Amino acid sequence: RPSFSWDMTLNWNSAGAIVTHLPNGIPESYVSDTWLYGNVRNGTQVGLSTMSLTGFFYLRNNRGQLLIDPATGLPIRSSAVSANFVDGGYDRQPDFTIGVGNTFRYKRLSLDFLLDIRKGGDIFNATEHYLTTRGLSTETLDRDQPRVIDGVLRDGKENSANPTPNNIVFVPSVQTQYYTNMSEELFIEKDINWLRLRDITVRYEIPGTFLKARTASVFLTGTDLFIITNYTGLDPIVNGNTAAVGGSGAVGIDFGNFPMPRGVNFGISVGF
Repeated sequence: RPSFSWDMTLNWNSAGAIVTHLPNGIPESYVSDTWLYGNVRNGTQVGLSTMSLTGFFYLRNNRGQLLIDPATGLPIRSSAVSANFVDGGYDRQPDFTIGVGNTFRYKRLSLDFLLDIRKGGDIFNATEHYLTTRGLSTETLDRDQPRVIDGVLRDGKENSANPTPNNIVFVPSVQTQYYTNMSEELFIEKDINWLRLRDITVRYEIPGTFLKARTASVFLTGTDLFIITNYTGLDPIVNGNTAAVGGSGAVGIDFGNFPMPRGVNFGISVGF
């Protein structure tokens, strides 16, 4: 056989589905077991992805600008009274995923590794929302800095040709409801990508006979040794619930999830 060889396998996947009809005219369908934290859940409406998220998000005018409370200078959230659960254009479905496997062989030495690639898809970082609303996140270190939120006042002119721009200054450490009433919408991170080394194995075939075995080799394997991602949480591979939850489940909902552990294994493989 040749001294050197290289084998590569590539798997590419892209999927998506849009809701075209809901029974009995209901405005929203959701999986109750995914209502894990705050007011975000695996919900969908007609015209939306089956992997969308619904919640008590910030209200906006017909131009998409945030509506600001003239009394406080803070954004106004939807509620069960005002608008019920609304969609904010969030979709957990990735644009595509790719798996690339490579095997290099040189004489008795071989190197195998698998790369996991994902493009797109949104993730709700509920852990960061929890920490922020309780003043435990580094995002609250500037709580004493005055600020003005970009938006328009909800003064009756918000949907007119000339809505009133918000110019109300507030200080979060004084108006603590800025944090305590902060919408989970701000913690839904859009278009998450990653490149992950799923596993890598270096193997050496032992020459001659070893314990009267037909084949023998020693190997060193590493799993999840590195990841490159634009997600700010611990690990973008998250599922806030188990596979027992129906539908599209709680994939992409990150609340108290642990990251994938790094692993290293050494072993001897013997075939008789």
